[in-house]
Amino acid sequence: MGDDNSMLRGDDVDRAFRFRSGAVVRAGWLAGDLPFLTRSLRYLLRAPSDDLRAEFGLDAGDVGVLAVVDTNPGVTQNDLAASLVLKKSAVTRVVQRLEKRGFLSRRRSTSDRRANRLTLTPEGAQLAGAVRAAMTARHADWFADVAPEDRAVFFDVLFRLVDHLAATVPPGEGGDDD
Repeated sequence: MGDDNSMLRGDDVDRAFRFRSGAVVRAGWLAGDLPFLTRSLRYLLRAPSDDLRAEFGLDAGDVGVLAVVDTNPGVTQNDLAASLVLKKSAVTRVVQRLEKRGFLSRRRSTSDRRANRLTLTPEGAQLAGAVRAAMTARHADWFADVAPEDRAVFFDVLFRLVDHLAATVPPGEGGDDD
């Protein structure tokens, strides 16, 4: 494949964008540009993500909070914010909204009175399961032409990259509002 920069120059990979109109535009070095590809992917997945949230009556940030709390009962709001790369204020709004709807409960930590520990209510756990099933179905469609082993590698590498980059961002920086 050549040196590590060859993919960024597009020397070894002839990838192209194919449009419904039939047009084909060579990607060149953008085929190896992570910010460009993730921005494009986020744009392309926005409508299906909006549809999923609408299907369940959820707002921005709700799915991530439900998923993390479902997997990590008792997680603190601060750890939740860090894991979702969201500002603490955004997480507070989502937690309050989900708590008001009866999907989440907040309890003061017995070991640190400044921290709230979060758990899903039975209704929240049921909602999280339904959202997960709907997401799984969407992923099956999106990855229909990708071999299961390639999909596993994709998510493994993507998760390791996020994990590595998350460790380099100073606390309180890099968070998004939703």
